Amino acid sequence: MTLNVSTISEEISWEHPTFKNFNGSIGISAMQQDNTYKGRYLIPAYNSQTYGAYWIEKWKKNKWELQGGIRYDFKQISTVRYPYNNQPVEHDFDFSTIGASFNTIYHLSDHIRINGMVSLANRAPHVNELLIDGIHQGTATYELGDVNLKIEQAVNTVLGLSYSNEEKSVNIDWSVFYNSINNFIYLQPRPGEPVLTIAGAFPKFVYQQADAYLTGTDLLINYKPVQKLDIIGKASLLRAYNKTINDWLISMPSDRFSLGFNYELPDIRSFQKSYIGMEIPLVLKQTRVPDENIHGQQDYKLPPDGYLLTNISAGTVVSVLGRSLNINLAVSNLFNTRYRNYLNSFRYFTDEMGRNISVRLKYVF
Repeated sequence: MTLNVSTISEEISWEHPTFKNFNGSIGISAMQQDNTYKGRYLIPAYNSQTYGAYWIEKWKKNKWELQGGIRYDFKQISTVRYPYNNQPVEHDFDFSTIGASFNTIYHLSDHIRINGMVSLANRAPHVNELLIDGIHQGTATYELGDVNLKIEQAVNTVLGLSYSNEEKSVNIDWSVFYNSINNFIYLQPRPGEPVLTIAGAFPKFVYQQADAYLTGTDLLINYKPVQKLDIIGKASLLRAYNKTINDWLISMPSDRFSLGFNYELPDIRSFQKSYIGMEIPLVLKQTRVPDENIHGQQDYKLPPDGYLLTNISAGTVVSVLGRSLNINLAVSNLFNTRYRNYLNSFRYFTDEMGRNISVRLKYVF
């Protein structure tokens, strides 16, 4: 197979002078992409034209910051597919999308900031979602697109809170979000329809759409008990619901947490900026999946168990011939834990990678 992708991008932007605390920019953009191939293909040859225009304004006064914007895009895709009977099938797609957002930030004090955002986002289907038809070697699955996919339409809302104490030893970022999406595009497993090829059997996945909502929260806490030590905690929770079938949305991330630290070591002779670090991620089992007692078999395998990993890292900078040599060591899955990632389609066949040791060297000339 011979593949050639040519992409040309253009953009013109004008930032207008400040006027009564307003700063903004207006611009237009364009992109032309040509995808050609010879031999077998995963995505057929296509030509894509995208044109857009946007307007963004920012306003800041005292404790308030406001930002709003609007964007329009027109996308055109032309392609010719050759199915197994070698009869060409032409497809032409035209998508017009408009997006808008409004974001506000209010500084309650020097240490507390509240922000809120509401946005309207329309997304045209990607080429692979429309036209893919074949084995995706990166995921070991057979994926099938749908030429009848419609534009995704989403209303997104976010509320956030940031806090830092006077000594900057405690920093907290917390946000909650709710996204209502019509025609949400996702990959649906078809466990009753595996695809048999000369290379073996591959699980089949089909792009399809549903009305859905995604809501959740993210939390980041950074605590510095002493000057050179950072303790970092993270949490991410998501609830994704398929309103079309009145059940959970498939292939969504489960709840995950992590706790770690970074410690800056003192400089010793030619060893500068040395550090050690550790991270312990915890991923829970995904239990919010479509009920197969109601909808029939929805996946090739049930979600795997949750897992707890340990990752460590260390690094330093050494002076070599008057230049800096950066040395970094990282060990992921230190204890060689056996686990499978629900979001990785290779879980149907094998475990995730075991202990992995990597060394990275960077010499600054």
